[in-house]
Amino acid sequence: MFARGALIVLSIIMVATSAGSANQTMTSVTVIAGATLIDCTGNPPLADSVVIIEGDSIKSAGRRGAVPVPRGARIIDGSGKYLLPGLIDMHIHYREWQGELFLANGITTVKDLGNPVEWISELSRMQAEGKLRGPRIFYVGNNLDAPPPEGDHNVGIANARDADSAVRLLRGFGVVAVKVRHKITPELLVEVTRAAHSMGLPVTGHLARTNATEAAAAGIDGLEHATGVARAACETPDQIKTDAKGIRVFLEDLRGFTLMSEQKETTLIRLLVEKGVRLIPTMAVRQRAILEDNREVVTEDGVYAREPELTYVPESVRKEWSEATIDKRIRETFGPDEMGLMREGYRRLERFVRNFREAGGVVLAGSDNLNGISGLSLRREIESLVGAGLTPMQSLIAATRDAAQFLRQPQLGTIERSKKADLVILNANPLSDIRNLRRIDRVFQNGREVNIGYHRNYVLPPPRPELVRPIYFERLLSNQRQ
Repeated sequence: MFARGALIVLSIIMVATSAGSANQTMTSVTVIAGATLIDCTGNPPLADSVVIIEGDSIKSAGRRGAVPVPRGARIIDGSGKYLLPGLIDMHIHYREWQGELFLANGITTVKDLGNPVEWISELSRMQAEGKLRGPRIFYVGNNLDAPPPEGDHNVGIANARDADSAVRLLRGFGVVAVKVRHKITPELLVEVTRAAHSMGLPVTGHLARTNATEAAAAGIDGLEHATGVARAACETPDQIKTDAKGIRVFLEDLRGFTLMSEQKETTLIRLLVEKGVRLIPTMAVRQRAILEDNREVVTEDGVYAREPELTYVPESVRKEWSEATIDKRIRETFGPDEMGLMREGYRRLERFVRNFREAGGVVLAGSDNLNGISGLSLRREIESLVGAGLTPMQSLIAATRDAAQFLRQPQLGTIERSKKADLVILNANPLSDIRNLRRIDRVFQNGREVNIGYHRNYVLPPPRPELVRPIYFERLLSNQRQ
């Protein structure tokens, strides 16, 4: 009898434990039901959808009724709302105070294009371990250039041995790509791409000396700011200055696009598409520079500058937001003729981006957030892509699926089974008006809803170090040479 009674008690305990485990499992399941699903796979929107999140991943997604909803799951009513993947900004320069700004604007992943690799890799690790609230950070680390390098984090390489050593060091720090800079020659670029591709890394570049045709032949994978395009597609490349400094970079950058030949442009597009070169045009940063009336941009930036919960952002930065410092300098520096020239250059850039996309080229959305507010700058970039002639869906895919593919992160970028549950819920349809990207209701990262507010007690990671040559990466590279 005692044995039988003990078995009954044990059975009750096991059932109770099993039920408790099931309840615990269900509390980790979230269902978003009723929203229009924009999964960014290339499929059309799906009305009245169900997306099931289990842990940090998407368990299933489909039409309501076709996807069974687990009992006990947390249900979020998405009726009248729109659901899309977390956005990916493919060209940013991270600073320690930017994390909340990205998340609040629906950006759950970024690609950092230039920082000391020992610092940015540490921030990426902190974010992955939950010690830094912000987007997941992929990075290129120190940029490679012909010696002597310009810019505080850029590193000079002189030959094939340097290229191999530098790429190997960068890979050891976990970079997702290698970036080359202005003075890189076609010959050195060949060595960088050879080394990077042999180690499974793509190469992207901010070019000047090497044009886009030469870069494509050398094996480059991405053109940041659409650099190299104008010099490859114009009849008189020597008229394009590649050594402009400061504010005059805006003029010389856009002047080049006015010189492009339609025939050469068509030939270049064909080559870039054939070679699979991605275009990251960073249009919004140019657009705000040439706007005849920029009051809307300045007003919106001013709202962020006055946000009391953002007092942890350096005062100098918030002053730039409120006073639109660079915009003012542009208008004070350039006369009507030069401003007109820049506006024409921007229109020609728009045409190139549109023609490239229509020819089958892949455009990626990157904001170059140094002249603007992180997070908000990507929304403006996506709007600029639509202004150039891409459809809203194509522009969203440029900031989701295609971005993830360049990063070689197949778990990101779309809403599909087994993908990471990085999601944005909007209160209005971005496909009918891309400006509805601003109407964010909720953001999820790794399956968890994130607080999209700002907090004056936001915990900052270590600040970006002041760099003095020889910088850390130069010392590592010097050790490799010995």
